[in-house]
Amino acid sequence: MEESKRKSNKLFLVIIIIVLLLLNLVFIYNFYSTGKKLTVTEEKLVSTEDAKAELEKLLSETEVQLDQYKGKNAQLDQMLKEKNDSLLDQAERIEQLLKKGQISAKELAKARDELDVLRYYKQKYLRQIDELAKENQRLTDENKTLQGDVDKQKRKVEDLTMENIKLNTKVSIGAKLNVQNIFVTGIKLRSNGKERETNRASQMEAIKVTFTIMENFVAEKGPKDVYLRVANMDGTPAFAQENSTNVFKYQGKDELYSMMKTFNYENAQMEASMIWNKGNEFAKGNYKAEIYCEGFLIGSKEFEIR
Repeated sequence: MEESKRKSNKLFLVIIIIVLLLLNLVFIYNFYSTGKKLTVTEEKLVSTEDAKAELEKLLSETEVQLDQYKGKNAQLDQMLKEKNDSLLDQAERIEQLLKKGQISAKELAKARDELDVLRYYKQKYLRQIDELAKENQRLTDENKTLQGDVDKQKRKVEDLTMENIKLNTKVSIGAKLNVQNIFVTGIKLRSNGKERETNRASQMEAIKVTFTIMENFVAEKGPKDVYLRVANMDGTPAFAQENSTNVFKYQGKDELYSMMKTFNYENAQMEASMIWNKGNEFAKGNYKAEIYCEGFLIGSKEFEIR
């Protein structure tokens, strides 16, 4: 009986030991399994942080690289905006993947693939932007060169124009008629048609101006309109000519003249005369007889009416 009881106790002890061993094995398994899960979770979290850091660095570098092209021109700025918006959309997708507290290896791999795609497009866009910037710079340089050529040509034309003006001025001055031996006197017509010289206001019927037109081979041959202007000593028209319609151009302005006579000039020296009958009595005083031709004052002479 006691023998049977001892055997029963031994069996019970063996069962307890086996149960304890099994419990220890289960505990050890759970311990290692939990450790592995913690390690994997930690690795995932570390990998996620690394990916986030890569994304931030990539976006920061891209922003710096794009900033150097801003403000160059409107076309380039528009392209920068489009490419930058595209990169930011892609970065936002990656950020959404990385926002989860824990992600699977597949999701992490996808996030990294997206990062690689983002890097690819970043380089692609930067190349396109750089090419456009270089092309714009080339066109700007060409435009500056063309503008420089235009300015140079313009200056050349202006120089030639000035030379032509100077030459034409010299030719015009060289072609100007010159008069000498100017003589002014009052005249009274006799009954026989002959003239009698007089400087007395009460007797004068007209003013006669005689002069010699000098030889000039530069001047153009042909008819020359010569204007006589009788003026006061201060240069104003004499004898109430202010209301006259006789006008000629001198130094860009309209000037009154007393009379005009056309002479046929053959480049040779010739004697000329002009007689002005104003139609009423002359007043006493000192006056000037001015002779003009082709826009030039070619001679003048002071005279007195007594």
